[in-house]
Amino acid sequence: MIGRRLFSPLRIATLVGVLVSILRLTGCEYPDLADLRAMDYRLLQRGVQPGARAVVIVAVDDRSVATIGRWPWPRPVVARLVDQLTAADAAVIGFDIVQSEATADHALDGLRERVEGIDETTWATLRRALGEMNSDDRILASAIRESNRVALGYFFEFDQGAGAPSPAPHSGYNLERPSASGRGESRVPQAAGVRANLPEMTAAARETGFFNIFPSPDGSVRSVPLVIRFNQQLAVPLALAMLRAYQPGQQLEIEFAEFGVRAVRVGGVSVPVDEDGQMLVNYRGPKGTFEHVSAVDVLAGRVEPDTFRGKLVLVGVTATAVADVRVIAFDGVFPGVETHANVLDNILRRDFIARPRWVRLAEVGVILTAVLALAAVLRLVRGVAGALVAAAFLGGYLVASQWAFISTGYLLSVVYPLLAIAVTQVAIAVQQYTTEAREKREIRRAFGLYLPPALARLVSEQPDMLKLGGDKRELTVLFSDIRGFTATAERLPPETLVELLNVYLGEMTDVIFARGGMLDKYIGDAVMAVWGAPVPQADHAERACLAALDMVARLRTLQATWLQRGWPVLAIGVGLNTGEMIVGNMGSARRLSYTVIGDNVNLGSRLEGLNKLYGSQVIASEATVRAANGAVIARELDLVRVLGRASAVRIFEILGPANERPHWADVVERFEAGVAAYRARRWREAVAAFTWVVEKRPGDMAAALYVSRCQALLHTPPGEDWDGVTDVEHK
Repeated sequence: MIGRRLFSPLRIATLVGVLVSILRLTGCEYPDLADLRAMDYRLLQRGVQPGARAVVIVAVDDRSVATIGRWPWPRPVVARLVDQLTAADAAVIGFDIVQSEATADHALDGLRERVEGIDETTWATLRRALGEMNSDDRILASAIRESNRVALGYFFEFDQGAGAPSPAPHSGYNLERPSASGRGESRVPQAAGVRANLPEMTAAARETGFFNIFPSPDGSVRSVPLVIRFNQQLAVPLALAMLRAYQPGQQLEIEFAEFGVRAVRVGGVSVPVDEDGQMLVNYRGPKGTFEHVSAVDVLAGRVEPDTFRGKLVLVGVTATAVADVRVIAFDGVFPGVETHANVLDNILRRDFIARPRWVRLAEVGVILTAVLALAAVLRLVRGVAGALVAAAFLGGYLVASQWAFISTGYLLSVVYPLLAIAVTQVAIAVQQYTTEAREKREIRRAFGLYLPPALARLVSEQPDMLKLGGDKRELTVLFSDIRGFTATAERLPPETLVELLNVYLGEMTDVIFARGGMLDKYIGDAVMAVWGAPVPQADHAERACLAALDMVARLRTLQATWLQRGWPVLAIGVGLNTGEMIVGNMGSARRLSYTVIGDNVNLGSRLEGLNKLYGSQVIASEATVRAANGAVIARELDLVRVLGRASAVRIFEILGPANERPHWADVVERFEAGVAAYRARRWREAVAAFTWVVEKRPGDMAAALYVSRCQALLHTPPGEDWDGVTDVEHK
């Protein structure tokens, strides 16, 4: 009982909810990764959406490489591409390509190996000098300068072994704000080095921005950094650099708090980011979702005039052999340049995937509410129904969270609430199973004391049979008592009396169990048993009658052994009655007893006492004999009115099982003929019939009693109101 209180469904749900909530707030690698993968499925379930028309990708694709030659192309070719896009009135041209190597460098291949004694500083100076003298680089730098709409991309290196940090490229989009130690800026990734464009190109560009992307632990790209720390500055990505050029005058704000990045704002748009400054990308679909134009078509002038007018143009490599490809929800080979296109799209359309800090608190509320509601329901249902309820909770949360994702962009955790619901259901199911198993053992143990093992097992498996309160059913009750037990008890030592009584009650209980009866109780030396409860039995009357005969026979076989031990010979009387009774758990909150009550129970007890009057061993009511359906031999004894009942009841003596009918046929026929004559006031005819029975069966006290009655009635005839009913004034 203590264990049941400690591990109630409500307490289990509370414990699970609190633990999962703590796990959600502190974070855990594998559930968090599973949540990220769940985001992929959310996007797939949402489906492909068209990309923003304001974003166009100029792709260095397989056809371009096949026509112009392998990548990287000569700088004049790239310069012509810039000129063509400028002439087509592109608003901003963003390069997802870094121009970090001078064109002259290919002439130096193998030179260092042939020249000894050149240190790193001298070698770097030589390379820059040769690059600055190269006319191809100057051609591209000039095109970039004249265009005045180019944003160049670069990338940071985070390997500490990459060498000393290079100066950050100068750009108005690099926030020259020092990082404060101990402030939220410490959550922002810190770069160790930078792979920048050539200085003359950087100086010519209108904007610059990094194009680093940090994949999730499973290799998929789901977010991009919007800020990186380097050389006490905060740098921003290519997409934001392009937006700065696209919308001049728009302010860029990166707000920090103690926990990290609070917000990134571009003009009037607040871009949702996590504490590290990463933005979840709301991918529109697989590669090709945004408009792609082959670079070779741009160079050849085969593009419609309005294709690039006023648009954000991203230039990137998508050719199979040299492309920067990533894994996303929609595509396993996704060009990196399209990730930047999706970032631009999200900001332009203000359509984000958001996980603000308050979402975690909302998820904790969902977790606690769900598990407590589930616990309340699981208190009422269990088993398969309980599992179906838990599945409904799971499905309901999945549908609701997906609706929230599609309609509002808020990304609610899938794993933690589902984990809480699943663990709660399993834990409560285990608790219910163990509790039920323990209750079944207790019920089996308790009912094993007064039910046959098979019935005790059945009741333990179906405890609803024993619901509190009572049911009205037709049952058969048996009472047995030892004749003259009080006098016998006075003659025996207490220890002998206890031993005798224990042996007797044990043997009688075995007989009752063998016939499928329920031991209701012991009342001193008396035994009370019931058939038809707690498990219904269609033949309850037959079973009870045969059990009564078995009890008499078993006692007869015990006498020989008892005589050898010096124990007295015992005789018993048995009373049986069948009828409607109230059966169920009776008593108080402190103590319950599964028993039967009612007028028909009392009648069974009265019939047991009548055995003394008629010298019989088993007396049954007419209802019992009729319900036994010929399974036993019975002779009508009398019509009696017992104490406490206004109406008379016909009673019968059970003589033996049905297979002994030939042995008893003449006795039963003559005795019942005598009873009929007795009630018809034919006293002399009745005396003759009963006298024949006494001669045939000298110990038949019932027949002798009738002879005495008839003779008295012959001597003193009764009045006209005599009805042949015997009134019994004692119990």
